[in-house]
Amino acid sequence: MTRLAGKNLLLAELIVVMLFFSLSAAACVMLFSEAYTDGEKSRDLTYAVILAQNTAEVFKASDGDTEKTAQLLGVFNTELIIYDENWEIVPAYYSTTTHDRFYLSLEAQEKDGLSIAEITVGSFAPNEILYNLTVAVAKGEQT
Repeated sequence: MTRLAGKNLLLAELIVVMLFFSLSAAACVMLFSEAYTDGEKSRDLTYAVILAQNTAEVFKASDGDTEKTAQLLGVFNTELIIYDENWEIVPAYYSTTTHDRFYLSLEAQEKDGLSIAEITVGSFAPNEILYNLTVAVAKGEQT
């Protein structure tokens, strides 16, 4: 009889240990999925900052001319440039909602001899602004 009770006790102990390990594994999976999501957000923010800074540099190099900026960036206009999930430019004629993930917009205005541009990089899903940058160039300034 004691031998049977010992086996039952061992079985109960094994069940408790398996339950503990199952809960630990579930917690680890949740932590890893959160880490993956945070890594994706961090990657997107890094690309958004680099893209906005590069666009600001091109805007300054083109002396505040949006047409020249668009030409140097290799796009038709700077009002809305669409990027896919790999941060590659999606051509305007190929743009569909399945490929569109991020956007860059450059809104320029002239004020007091300055050409001021508001550069915004955001994502379509979820609809949020990732990075925003304002740059000003004195008209006729040699850089």
